[in-house]
Amino acid sequence: MTVDRTALIGRPLRAATYTISEVDVNDFLGVVTEPDFMASDAVIESLTSVDGGASTASLRSVPPSFAPFVAVLGLLRTFDWQADFLFDYRTGTAMFGEQSIEFHRPLLVGQSVAISATISDVYEKQGKQTFDVVEVTFDIKSSDGEDLLMTGQQSYILFK
Repeated sequence: MTVDRTALIGRPLRAATYTISEVDVNDFLGVVTEPDFMASDAVIESLTSVDGGASTASLRSVPPSFAPFVAVLGLLRTFDWQADFLFDYRTGTAMFGEQSIEFHRPLLVGQSVAISATISDVYEKQGKQTFDVVEVTFDIKSSDGEDLLMTGQQSYILFK
């Protein structure tokens, strides 16, 4: 059965959040060498304290190379393979394709980010097999929506 996914172009995906955890950053830094990266602390003033009042916190920055990790984990929360891509991952094969990210501001450990994404293009390619490429563009902002942290594009390759 052939599925025409071109009708998906322009479809917004569900919003998602991701919190940058100390564990994820430490695991990442355990396998990635960042010789020129110097973590720094940033003061965040608009956090909400337990009693509902504003508070401040000092959070350490994470290396820019951690951005793709945030993008991948965040984007996987924005879609359902079947409902949004018309794809049954239990019987088909899916792969990540190309990814590009423009990094606008450093990410911080403990920071929650909001991810929004849209299917920007779908096209068929022919190799040894025919497959569809689904391109998704995304914005990742601070959880309050005030600061744009990164923008980009990811491709998913769906084998028929």
